[in-house]
Amino acid sequence: MNVKLLAISVLCVTSFASAGCTQPAQSSSDDVAPEGATAVAYCGDRRADKETLAVMRQSDEDLIKALKGKGDPVAEANKALEAGDYRLAAATTPEGISTELYGVQCRVLGGLKPWTVRALAFVPDEAVAMGRGPDDKVTDFGRRYNTAVLSDPRYPYADVCRELERAGPEPDFSEAATKGIELPYGFAELGPARMAHGLGAAARRGSVYDIRVLINRDKQDVDAPDMFGMTPLAWAIAYHRWPAAEALLKAKASPTGSVCQTAIDRESPLQVARIMRWSAMIRRLRPLVTEEEFANLRQKPRWDDKSLTEFNHALTELKERYAKDLRNQSFSRHDLLFEVDEKGNSTACTLTPESVSPEFDKELCDLAIEIVHWAPARDAFGVTVPESAKLVVGFGGR
Repeated sequence: MNVKLLAISVLCVTSFASAGCTQPAQSSSDDVAPEGATAVAYCGDRRADKETLAVMRQSDEDLIKALKGKGDPVAEANKALEAGDYRLAAATTPEGISTELYGVQCRVLGGLKPWTVRALAFVPDEAVAMGRGPDDKVTDFGRRYNTAVLSDPRYPYADVCRELERAGPEPDFSEAATKGIELPYGFAELGPARMAHGLGAAARRGSVYDIRVLINRDKQDVDAPDMFGMTPLAWAIAYHRWPAAEALLKAKASPTGSVCQTAIDRESPLQVARIMRWSAMIRRLRPLVTEEEFANLRQKPRWDDKSLTEFNHALTELKERYAKDLRNQSFSRHDLLFEVDEKGNSTACTLTPESVSPEFDKELCDLAIEIVHWAPARDAFGVTVPESAKLVVGFGGR
């Protein structure tokens, strides 16, 4: 009978706190989120409204029909804007969602999500490389649609998405891991905005007057997320608008975003400040959240997938050389405990509990230190710090 002597499974390394999907904290029995239409009021998020989603789905089906027929993209764009639908035409590709094939660049941290666009076609890699979709009719339709949306004064995100020829070079995020991201969303050159564009647009421009009018006169919800999942406070922070952020905080805007967001969601105001390494803003928001919420911003080290694959290959050779020794112990799981410095380097490794072979233990740790690379841990302010990490291995023959 073949006996598996050594197996590795990654079980215990905590993932980045800035992951896009997180589970909201459990609420008490007296604070259970309602379902259906009431959930929209609870979250303040139209994306949670089934009726709104059904309307969007139907409009997308109508758009595809217009595309296949003799529909006018300019008329379709006007129809969407009349309905308050600001999604741009996009293509899905093997690498994700792209508006650039249809003439637009959107600067949104983490890329565009499916619900932020109107997908017209799937475009394979070879067509992406040529800068056009496989169907010229679809490409031309998408470009004319987007041009009509962006040029319309009703469009509120002209500072977040704009024509490729006006976008300029894409930002360099090569030093983002150490220095943070100066402008994680949108463009510095904003252009004009109208009061009708709402709190988010006012926050991006730092217009304290507009913010006060929209809150006091129009009773706009300070914590309502927009189509990008961003609340007005998150936008004010992303554009480094301290006075606007103060005006929104005075109106009781939440540092963790909408009711159904958490502090560690990528789009939460506190997380945006952390991504920017804006320490002064983080200190300003800290008293407004619980200690648990603030502590949740800390990130454990995260292994590099490629190096972990290489480590697994090295283990195959190691287990073969120590097969005789390892058969003398029952199969069990062991922790590989690491000390990882602020640069992501492993400085120490311990196997616990120890195996029957001290030599195997030493070689296993030496391999792990040499091969496995880590993204370093970060504290609640986003600063890299030394931290412990763990992998779990299983081996034995009885």
